[in-house]
Amino acid sequence: MRNLLLMVQFMTRYPIPLHIDFTVERFVHGMKWMPVVGLLIGVPSALLAMGLYSLVGYEAAVLAGLIYQICITGGLHLDGLADSADGLFSYRPRERVLEIMRDSTLGTNGVIALCLAVLSKYVLLQSLSPHGGFLALASMPILGRMASTWHAACAEYARKSDGMGLFVNKTRPRQAMAAFLSSFFILCVVFFVSGISLQMALLLLFGLNALCISGGFFLARYVTGRIGGITGDTIGATIELTEIASLFLYLFIWNIYL
Repeated sequence: MRNLLLMVQFMTRYPIPLHIDFTVERFVHGMKWMPVVGLLIGVPSALLAMGLYSLVGYEAAVLAGLIYQICITGGLHLDGLADSADGLFSYRPRERVLEIMRDSTLGTNGVIALCLAVLSKYVLLQSLSPHGGFLALASMPILGRMASTWHAACAEYARKSDGMGLFVNKTRPRQAMAAFLSSFFILCVVFFVSGISLQMALLLLFGLNALCISGGFFLARYVTGRIGGITGDTIGATIELTEIASLFLYLFIWNIYL
């Protein structure tokens, strides 16, 4: 339980009135709880949107859900996406890319990536029916955080210094597989409660999990080829990009069954 609470403290802004010693072993063991952290982000945002739906309409309700997710994570993963875009799209040598990614100044590529990420999520969510949109809002944070464990398990840390590298280099496929099983079980429950058909639920379960696992893996391969490994920023970028990809698949599958 302490490992889960540590992940909640690290990945969200939920107030946890408990001091938990931050150790590499505890953090690595906590990686299997990443989908649960996603559940704690996604379900409240979906419930907020559902509560506002009858008052302000679907589009505004979905926007409120997205804003909730950004606020409760402190924009942590969006920051990683922006820094990754600034560095990787600078097309500079490896060491310079890593310097740009560490720089807190936001560049043009980062601004573009931020805007496109938020806009893409909003457009894809409002393209779904309310039932599908609320379900996607609840489950995409689960999938994104599951993908991040595969991203961390499939590559070494790019920098020689400690910090994030201490846990990245100790994350193994067994933590990623545990996160996948956790994600699969949680989504089974979410889809059952939502009342969608068994056929659609199975398509979503296998399609979304496969998409996000492969997304985490191939993003790790890509950045390893560019900068020799992954960073905390690319982990955040993986969460954001796989969430967007999952929404595309949601929309595709949902439209098939309309």
